[in-house]
Amino acid sequence: DLNVYVKIINAAEHPHLSIPETEFMRKRKQHQQLLHTFIFALAGAAMALVGLTARRARANKNSSS
Repeated sequence: DLNVYVKIINAAEHPHLSIPETEFMRKRKQHQQLLHTFIFALAGAAMALVGLTARRARANKNSSS
């Protein structure tokens, strides 16, 4: 059957997709995604804080001039 040969060729061309995912790897991937989300949120909060601080500094500068 031609479909079997296509599957074999696909497995040979992309061997990393044929490796079954273990529970350890699944939890590791979830941990990494959570860590990336946390870092992204932290960076966003830091940018917001810098923006608010700069805005307040500009407002204070303009009111004292």
